[in-house]
Amino acid sequence: MSVTDTAAPARHPTVPFVRAAVPDDYPGIRDVVIAAYRQYADRLERDIFSPYLANLLDLDRHARLGRLLVVEAGERVCAFGAFYPDASVPGGFRWPRGWATGRALAVHPDARGNGAARALLATGEDLAVQAGAPVLAFHTHSYMTDAIALYERTGYSRAPEFDFDVAARLGAFGAAPIMCLAYLRHLTPHA
Repeated sequence: MSVTDTAAPARHPTVPFVRAAVPDDYPGIRDVVIAAYRQYADRLERDIFSPYLANLLDLDRHARLGRLLVVEAGERVCAFGAFYPDASVPGGFRWPRGWATGRALAVHPDARGNGAARALLATGEDLAVQAGAPVLAFHTHSYMTDAIALYERTGYSRAPEFDFDVAARLGAFGAAPIMCLAYLRHLTPHA
């Protein structure tokens, strides 16, 4: 699966199709991210959730550091993910140089179960291989059980040496720890 910046080939309407986002997609992307992450607002203190969500929604920054990817359903954006060919750059998550990573993977609640998240992961893996990255790595919060299950079902392994406390990272040193769990997948170059 590759992402093109030009016209898309014909496709079966039930198969999620990943494409590069364009600025006109930004309102739809923001709607998807807000809808997908809204369920976690009560799990985090407001002074943690607000900057976390603002970081996820900073599409201009994500676009400068990598590529924005979307999945459409019925002419609207239903899923989103940011892909970074060099994981050591975005956000300072201490990934090794040369690895690839993703950020802000989100599927609108109304579109879950259609394979959009898997399609975004597969596209990220293909882009990582094209960039020469031996690993694609992600972080997810410990309470994001659906994301954890997705990563484990799709062959990602835990990498606890890259875990961190997001509350401390956001400067909320008195708050209870909120662990960001690291997952990675070793990639095989295409023949």
